[in-house]
Parts: sequence; C-alpha cells; structure tokens
Amino acid sequence: MTDRDPHNSRGVIAGKSTLFRITAIALLLALAPLLAGFGYLALLREPQLESRHIQTISAMVARQQATSLSTLLQDLDLRLQQAARATSWQRQLGEGADPEALAATLLPYFPEFSELRLIPLTDVGTATLGEGNYGLRNHIEVDLVRRAATGEGGRPEAYTIDGEQFTVVAFLAPNRTRGESRTAVLCTLRQQGLIAHLQTGKDDLGAVVLEQMFGNNRSELLRTGQSGTDGLPYRAVQAVPDTAWQVSFTPSDTLVAELDASRLPLLLVLGVMLGGVCAGLLTVILWLPRLVGRDVARIIDSAGLKTRLHLDIPHLVPLGQHLRGLLAGQTTAPANDDARPTPPAVLTGHHLTNPLFQRDTILDSEASEDEESLELELGEESAEPVTAELLPQHIFRAYDIRGKADSELGDTAIGLIGSAIGSLVTGMNQDTLVVGCDGRTSSPRIKRALIHALLDTGCRVIDIGVVPTPLLYYATRKLTKHSGIMVTGSHNPAADNGLKIVLDHYSVAGGLIQQIRERALAGDFSEGQGSLSQADPLPDYLDEVVGDIALTLPLKLVIDAGNGATSELAPRLFSELGCEVVPLFCDIDGDFPNRSPDTSREDNLGALVTTVVREKADLGIAFDGDGDRLAVVTSSGQILRTDQLMMLYVQDVVSRHPGTDVVFDIKCSRNLSRLVVDHGGRPVLSKTGHAFMKEKMVETGALLGGEFSGHIFFGERWYGFDDGLYAAARLVEIISNQGDSLDQLMSVFPQTANTPEILIPVPEATKFALIEKFIENASFPEGKTNTLDGLRVDFSDGWGLIRASNTSPALTARFEASSPEQLQLIMDTFRVQLAAIAPGLEIPD
Repeated sequence: MTDRDPHNSRGVIAGKSTLFRITAIALLLALAPLLAGFGYLALLREPQLESRHIQTISAMVARQQATSLSTLLQDLDLRLQQAARATSWQRQLGEGADPEALAATLLPYFPEFSELRLIPLTDVGTATLGEGNYGLRNHIEVDLVRRAATGEGGRPEAYTIDGEQFTVVAFLAPNRTRGESRTAVLCTLRQQGLIAHLQTGKDDLGAVVLEQMFGNNRSELLRTGQSGTDGLPYRAVQAVPDTAWQVSFTPSDTLVAELDASRLPLLLVLGVMLGGVCAGLLTVILWLPRLVGRDVARIIDSAGLKTRLHLDIPHLVPLGQHLRGLLAGQTTAPANDDARPTPPAVLTGHHLTNPLFQRDTILDSEASEDEESLELELGEESAEPVTAELLPQHIFRAYDIRGKADSELGDTAIGLIGSAIGSLVTGMNQDTLVVGCDGRTSSPRIKRALIHALLDTGCRVIDIGVVPTPLLYYATRKLTKHSGIMVTGSHNPAADNGLKIVLDHYSVAGGLIQQIRERALAGDFSEGQGSLSQADPLPDYLDEVVGDIALTLPLKLVIDAGNGATSELAPRLFSELGCEVVPLFCDIDGDFPNRSPDTSREDNLGALVTTVVREKADLGIAFDGDGDRLAVVTSSGQILRTDQLMMLYVQDVVSRHPGTDVVFDIKCSRNLSRLVVDHGGRPVLSKTGHAFMKEKMVETGALLGGEFSGHIFFGERWYGFDDGLYAAARLVEIISNQGDSLDQLMSVFPQTANTPEILIPVPEATKFALIEKFIENASFPEGKTNTLDGLRVDFSDGWGLIRASNTSPALTARFEASSPEQLQLIMDTFRVQLAAIAPGLEIPD
C-alpha cells in the first residue's frame, strides 16, 4: 500500500482552492446572464406586455361591440328587404293597403323595433316635409326619410323629445308592383335591444358607452357596466361603420387588477433556476473530488497487478497504463484515448418471445431440430379458406357492398363480412362501431347477423335502430365513435340490400372494400368479447339542423319519403322549421309499395309532381330509400336535376366564400362549372360515387359538392357528408330568404337541351370491360376526351358521357347541347361508336 500522508509530498503538491475557484467562476458565468435576463423581464418587459395586453383587450371589446351594432343594422336592412320582396307584401302594397295596417302586420317579425312606420316616397320625395307630416316627429326623421330615398338609408340617429330618447333608422323598401313608387320604412329601435348588443356579459369587466358624433358635438346615448380610474389610460374607441356613432370601452379597476400579473411566479421561477444552478455546481464540487480520489486510489492499489482495472473517469486510464508499465519495467508511452479495455464478448444469436406459448426461448444458429419444426408448424397454421361462391365478387362494389338480400347476403355471408370489418377496426385501434339500418324487410335480419359477428371480434357496438343513412354519418361525428356501418340497399329495389361502411369518418371505397372480401375469404379474424348498447342521435340531429336553418317566411312543402327511412323524420324536421308539410308516402314500408326508392329516375316522381301542383305548394321534396339523395320539384311541376339545383347552392355558398372549391361529378352540366368560376370559385371534377365525392371534398377542402344522382355535400355549416335532409333544409332556407319562387330563382340560369341519366342494361360481369373497350376504340376527333370515369367528350356546343354504373348492372349515359338538334347529333355519334364494339347495345332516346 502506498503512503498517502499529505505531509510526505515527495515533491508533488497542488493548490487546495483551485477546484473551488473554478466552480465560483462557473457560477458567476451562469448567474450573470440569468439574473440580467430575469431583471429585464420583471422590470421592463412584463409591465410593457401587461399594458399592451390590457390595451388589446379594451380595443377588442370596443371593436366587438361596434361590429355587433353594425351587424344588427345590416341584418335589419337585409331582413326588411327580404320581407319587402315577399309576394304577399308586394301584393298588398299594389292593392293600396293602408300603410299603418301593413306596418302593424310587419312589426311582430321585428322584435328589435318598438315602432315601425311606412312612408310612401311618391309624395314625400317632392314635398317639403314639416314636423308631423306622415307621423314624422321632427326634421331629423324627415332627413332620415329623405336619405333613405336617395339610397343612404340604414344610418341611425338618436334624439331626445321631452326627456325621452328615440333611436330611429330608415330603410328603403322597393315597391315592384307600382312602377317607380317606393316606400321608406322608418323604425324606432328599442333601447333594451341596443343595450343587449353593448353588454359584455359581466358588469365588472368595465363600462361600454355608445356616443353620437356630429362635428365636435358628442352626446352619450347609452352606457352599460362600470369603470374606475385605473382603467382610464386604457380606454378604447371604435367607430360604428356607416353611422355617426362610436363605441368606447373603459376596463374596470377589477379587470385591470386581474390582468396586472403578479411578479411572484416569475420570481419563483428565478428562484428555482438559481437553486438548480447552485445545486448542480455543488454536486460537481462534492462529487468530482470523490470520483478522482477513488480512481487514483484504484490506480495506486492495482499498479503492480495484472487484473482488469475499471475506472469511472476515462481521462485517468492513460495514467494507470503508464504506471503499470513503469512498475513492470516497461517504457511505453501513455496510450491514446482509443487504448481502452476490451469489452466482454457479446453472445451471438437472438432472443425471441413466443406470443403463442408466452415463454422466452433462445434461438442461435445451431437451433435444434425440435425448435425448427416448432417454427415450421406455427408458420403453416392457418384457417380453412371460405369458398369464393359464398362471397361473389360483384357484391363488393366501388364504395359499398350490395346484392340480393336473400341469395347473396345470407346470415353466413354477412357473418363473414362482419368478422372481416370488425377485425379491420380492431386492427386500427378503434374498437367501437355505430350500426344502423333502413326500413327494408331484410334489414333487421342482416343487422342482427352483422352485430353478432362484430361482437365476436371484440368490437363494442352502438345500435341506433332504424334511421336514414345521414343519421348514421351524423352519429359517427357526434357519439365520439368515428366508425360505423349502415345496413341499407340505398336506392336499389326492395329485394336488394347492402352495407355502407364508415371508418374513421371516411366512407370506405375501392381497395378497402376488396380487403374486406379478401379477409373474409381467408378467415383472418380477430377474436374477443364485445359489448352492445343503444343510442338515439335523432334529438341532437333535429336540434342542430333546426338551430342552423333560419327561415324568413314559412313555405308549403310536399314531402315524398317513398316509404323509406326518412318517412317519420322528414315531416317532423320541416314542421319544426315552421313549414306547412303535406306528407306523401311517409309510412315506412320495406316493400316500397308506392314507388321505387330511386329518386334519380324522373318517372318515379310523377305522384310528387301531381301533388305539388294540386296542393299549390311552394316545392316538392323527394328522398331515396335511405335519405342520402334528394330530388326537387318546383311549384309549377318542373323536376330539377341535381346540377341545376347545385347552381342555386353555388350562388349561396360561393358568394360568401370566394375562392372555395366546388366538387361535382362527371355527369354534371358544364354550365355548372362556368357558374362556379363566375362567382369566384374553383370547379373540381370528380368520379361519380358518394365515397369518391367525399374523398375529393376532404382532399380539396371544398365547402360544397354535388353528384348528379342527388347526393349533396355541405362543408359550410355542416359536416361534409351527403345528407338529403339537410340539403333540402338549405334549399328551403334559400327560397324563404330570397322571397321569390323556385321557378323564378331557376329562370336566371342558362337553359340547355339535355337528357336525364340514361341506363343501358348490361351484365354485371362485363360492364367495366365494355367501357374499357369503348375507350380504346372510340374516335371523337372534334371533341376533347376525359377518361376520369368512363368516357366524356366535350364538343364546342355540347358533350356526351358513357360510363359503367357503380351500383347496378348497367352502363349510364348522359348528353347536353345548346339545342335539341345538336343534342341528337351528339347522341347519334355515341350510338355509332357503341354499336361498333357492341352491336346489341342501343342508347335509347
């Protein structure tokens, strides 16, 4: 053992304070910028930020209140204009109705007004009005009426008479039934209504003051809330657009105190950081000498030994090697940093945990024959495959599963399909599915078999009962469960049925449908014990739609549910919106005794057309079997095709959101594309199919989409899925607020000669091959071809399309042209091309 007496230095000494001096310097270097930074934050930056924060909040409140008043005035002007354009109101003016009586009928629709007067401008526009003319109180009201006559209405003004304050605004209402004669609407705003728009929700936030400015004269009109002296430096003023008013907000002393953040948290953070720095340096001071001393003692104690020496500090390794060399009579120089002890050898092979037997096994390159045979047996184990005849390829379509309910969708087939879907869902870490069904006679049986299979895969199932498909989509959004299955045959005949599948909010299409079939054929299913519960999304759906739709005037509607899934919901929804509803075929009957559930076929809407005309209704609305498609009939009995209806929606949506995308399928009129561009939108062409449309809506962020078969998608104010009920409600809102009939609204759009969707029956197995052959052999040198979905050819004055149906054994065709003669030429051109590859097929007139 080496003598470690500190007094026996043998010429080797060291300064005792070096480590502490280095530590002190490090501490100062760490603390100086830390203290400087926190001093800047606490003394300069934080007070400035707090002052700016209070000023920003004051300006925001003032701006919010000014905007609220401006919005109120604009809304009143718009509603008065809409009411004035109403046919019944115009008729009464044209018949010379008493202005006072007419104003009395209008006042209940405007609770914001305490008084409403109608001033005919034919007379007052040329006469010199004095106080009291037409019930005008003073020259201010006279001036307001005159400004309304010159198009400067909507600017309110307040005045006081006998200590009572009045706030008056005048609007110009056109009278279309009496030539150039016009009417001014002079309205007295309720003071409480203005106060309600100025209130901040809590009186202790501060004082909101409404003032009227004319030149240097300023008069206070209204005041809400309380302020104090501390808030005066933060007073913010905001002008109300297009008025002589301004709104000021002064925060209360309480609000200023709340926003004046305490320095304590900042000081606490500083204290924690200082403590951390000091603790870290103290650890170095105390620990480092111990580590060095321990390694030095190890080097000295093992200097004459050959055993392996492990040190904590790598930089002392050369010292230990050099010392051992000296004691062994060697003169080697200190090794470099790479000369370190060789680590122990690592065992070859790999560690495997067998999930089947839950035991650990070491497998190396010389594994035993028993272990190899065990791996072989596990790898070859598989379920007995299902015969393909049980799951025919043609029922797995482009975006859903659909076939004959009795022969192709029996309990065994549905069980296999359900097991495959449940296994896919559990593999996505989503163990819950919402399940609903339509009113077909086969739907309850199919739903039972489906739920049983899902439960066996470990899924939790929420059964929402008999509902339209949009309610299933809605439930996947609102029940916090993002996946679901709808048992429905959609618009197919009563003998058909199928499954529409939503996974993580998106409708399943294409490759995933085929994955379901492949998994079902392979029998590759997960196993587990699921659970079943019930839920009813209907009340929330009704509340949300009714809360979203605002009607100025109620309409009279004929609703044709076709005995489908919307039979009970649709009449209830539009009755709650305030409409007069004439129900047609609104009893659920899975046999569809009155008409086919396919609303895209115009010959299925004859009863609706007759009823609309007979009942003198504003419009007729028809839904397909599961309610995701919409068909519309005008008051004159005209059937509107979806691309025509989309033009009305484009006017409404794109006008509020210029630059937005509008998605529509390849069967739609090119006039729709031109209209989207004219309104500042971007037209986006999509494949036909609701799943493809929804994918394109998500991809582009579009706020509106429409498929020619009747699927309408709203991304504005709604969730982006196809919902015939909501689309119909939006249409009713447009008609009600515009004040014109649907025929009048549609008359402004360009008219063309066009066909409905034409079905050409072909075998299911050959329809896609026929289209591929048609595309390969067709020649249209004068047109521009598009093969996005089938073959569409655009000519200078029209277009034609032929494609394979995704939902039925048929080819579909559609044509449009500038004239009937040109339409016939385009159809004949397609007939010749089709006859060249399939002589037996004919495009009917």
